[in-house]
Amino acid sequence: MSFLRKSQVIKPEPTSQQTHHTTTKSSFTLKKKFHIPFFNNTAKTAPAKESTLQSAHVTPSTNITSPTTTTTSQPKKSLSISKDTIVHRTDSGCRRNTIWSDTVDIDLVSNLSSKELNRQEVLFEIIKTEQEYVRDLRLIEEFFIHPIKKAEEKSHRTVVPEHLNKVFNSISYFLFIHEVISNCLRERQEDQSPLVRSISDILLAYVWVFRAYAPYLIHYEEALRELEECIRKKDKLGRIVKKQQKLATFRNMPLSTYLLKPFQRLLKYPLLISNLLKCTDKEGFDYENTVSLKTKLDNVLNDVEEQKRAHDNMERLRELENRIHGLGHFRLAVNNRQLLRESPACQNSLSLKKQPSLRKSLTVMSDPSQHSNRRHSVRNLYTLECNDIVLLAERTGVTKEGQPMYKLVSRPPPAPLDDEPVLVQKPDVYE
Repeated sequence: MSFLRKSQVIKPEPTSQQTHHTTTKSSFTLKKKFHIPFFNNTAKTAPAKESTLQSAHVTPSTNITSPTTTTTSQPKKSLSISKDTIVHRTDSGCRRNTIWSDTVDIDLVSNLSSKELNRQEVLFEIIKTEQEYVRDLRLIEEFFIHPIKKAEEKSHRTVVPEHLNKVFNSISYFLFIHEVISNCLRERQEDQSPLVRSISDILLAYVWVFRAYAPYLIHYEEALRELEECIRKKDKLGRIVKKQQKLATFRNMPLSTYLLKPFQRLLKYPLLISNLLKCTDKEGFDYENTVSLKTKLDNVLNDVEEQKRAHDNMERLRELENRIHGLGHFRLAVNNRQLLRESPACQNSLSLKKQPSLRKSLTVMSDPSQHSNRRHSVRNLYTLECNDIVLLAERTGVTKEGQPMYKLVSRPPPAPLDDEPVLVQKPDVYE
């Protein structure tokens, strides 16, 4: 996925299996295939009927048991399948490993087929990691957002910058909706324990929620810059954040790490659902729902990615427009226009490659309509290429951020027909 630029690509949150140096390698793979119409929340969260239980192939003679651990007195045989370990914290802050097969009777585990056992482990991980995600969101809400809002009310002034405020608003919404999802998943787990038969109907009911992640991703990078600037300047917001980060609850992790959680969770959903689909029998009652869930989730995430890409492109066009002198009334940043590249105008010329000294002597004249007879050196000419237009400009300097400044050499393009006013003539009314 390309939610962030190359220099800011953030890897998905590592699984607990990677965190605890296990030898088992996760079988999750991320596909870059993620636009369907908006659909309503119509699914029910009631437990599936007993008659719809996916068949668990009972093989008493199969030598499949849970791996040995230090938490049980009875030794267990090793499993021949890969399982992910979920790491969570108790109230005392201690870390311990929990997988589904360690929470149920060993005889039940030994009587399940490897495919069904893998499926139960994936279902368990989805439910457990959803609870952990809600916990992290609640920490941000209670220890950062609430104190900052109280400080604003007390001082009667805004202390949160624009982009960071939008990110905080998204966090509050995510907490509200994911608490609902987590509660539904936990109730399903309790009702169908020890073998969870289906959770796809619950996730199908709330898959539309992930469209709300688009504003978060759009404002995330600017929000981080605003946060770093506030901490550097030690203003009101910066002091509150620094104080709260020192609490033992956050285990020496900064707020920026917690603000990354929604992005990491968004990346992990397709991995989990893909793995669940692999472990679900095609003849099972939940297979079609799981396929539908994966399709809708991929489409929703694709919409989110497209919104982020369109926003980034528009920002690049606006920024470039501010660096070009001589555009007049022409607007570079318009919908459906994509910036392809900024490059030297003659970089691919074979003549100049063979004779580099020509760059110093070759010149071009300005557009006569601009009432200028000035010649421009070829070595300073750049082409600003979009999907629908190409501008020729001379590089005149750089901005404070090191970005090149340009002066337009070619004539500004005429306004597109779509931008011209449409005159509507009132029809004659006949008696």
